[in-house]
Amino acid sequence: MWTRKKKSEPAGLDMTPLVDMVFLLIIFFMLSTTFIVTPGIRMDLPRASTDAIVSEKKEIVISIDKEGSVYFNKERVDDSALAAMLRATCGTNRDTAVMIRGDKEAGFGKIVQVLDMVRNSGLHRIAIVTEKKTAEP
Repeated sequence: MWTRKKKSEPAGLDMTPLVDMVFLLIIFFMLSTTFIVTPGIRMDLPRASTDAIVSEKKEIVISIDKEGSVYFNKERVDDSALAAMLRATCGTNRDTAVMIRGDKEAGFGKIVQVLDMVRNSGLHRIAIVTEKKTAEP
């Protein structure tokens, strides 16, 4: 009795799951390596134990250095110019996030004054920027 042998196909490696895993790893590393970039005015920020705020693309950064000088997105401004810029920004988009970076040596009154200007301009998404507190031994 004749039995026919089935032709066996050569064993191969299915590449589809491997390609899927490589793409998932690439996406994971791309998402986990994004960093928050803050503007270039050098300040000694106060420390807080809460996590950092996630940065948005449409945001305003107001910085106050230890001498009390105010910067609107790296540009030094006086109080009246700051109020005008905030009103102009509020006119275009009320949901713009405002990040206030105050040096820990800056006077509390100046920070509150800037915070009050932001609130009076009509912007309601306000955050105070701090650095993460390091664990003390």
